[in-house]
Amino acid sequence: MEDVLVSIVVPTYNHEKYISSCLDSILKQKTNFNYEVIVGEDQSQDKTREICKNYAQRYSNIIRLFLWNRENEAYEEDQSTGRNNFTQCYKKSRGKYVAICEGDDYWVDEYKLQKQIDFLQANKEYSFCYTRFKTFNQEDNSFKIDFNEKYFNSNRTFIDFTFETFQKGWHIGTQTLVLRRQSFNIEISRKFKYFRDIYIIIELLKKGKGACLNFVGAVYRIHDGGVHSSVSVYKGFQKGYQCHKELYVNNKKNIFLKKKFMHSAQNFIQSNIQNKYILKALVLSIELFFLNWSILGLFKNFKRIGFAFFNFRK
Repeated sequence: MEDVLVSIVVPTYNHEKYISSCLDSILKQKTNFNYEVIVGEDQSQDKTREICKNYAQRYSNIIRLFLWNRENEAYEEDQSTGRNNFTQCYKKSRGKYVAICEGDDYWVDEYKLQKQIDFLQANKEYSFCYTRFKTFNQEDNSFKIDFNEKYFNSNRTFIDFTFETFQKGWHIGTQTLVLRRQSFNIEISRKFKYFRDIYIIIELLKKGKGACLNFVGAVYRIHDGGVHSSVSVYKGFQKGYQCHKELYVNNKKNIFLKKKFMHSAQNFIQSNIQNKYILKALVLSIELFFLNWSILGLFKNFKRIGFAFFNFRK
């Protein structure tokens, strides 16, 4: 294979129904440069591996297939995180730029990759860029646009993404992400217990700005077998708290990560109160107090906890 400019990382597991759509959408990309597709098949229990082998044979000049087993996979509460699949695929990438698209998502613009590479080639101060996206709910066959519509007024072609943007809240679709390989060292994942997509963005922001380009480049699929689709509301708040805490602890001088953690901690406190985990909510409230030193915030949380406690005892 000739030198490739872009490596597209495709981690997949139990995506029998979706992996063909994903790979077809990538193979349809029209570019003026060479790219490779790094497919990591994580010992699926369905026919995903068989399908991937077929594609790798048909497109041997583009697709590099790696067949993993799950012996070295990272687990959280007995559930695989898929971390090893992604990290090993990333290590195999050879391009100057790396794009990501998990096996149950897909791209919808044949020039997606070309547009993003053109942007990064022309704007060296940016370490990554991504695009608008839609979410497809497999259950009711409905599409929804991302939450970023309000930011794109006056026909803006892109929006800067910084730590401040991240702290205020932004809807990022990892399936649209393209990054400079030199701006992200995958070995950083070893120092984190809860490493996932958001950690990549934080590390990239340390090297330069990001940008969200104003076109829909991909679709994020929600289905019963998806990792995020199966997470309960409480577990979602818990994971958010754990991730934002870990990011803050490792970047204590970053005021925006501190604010993000405080917001996440308050959400998790409220979720614990709603689920009547009184002691947990109490401990978290005290932890948050020592972070922001807000007497008023502590009083409000104690009031909510007390109200929930007495209603629980009735």
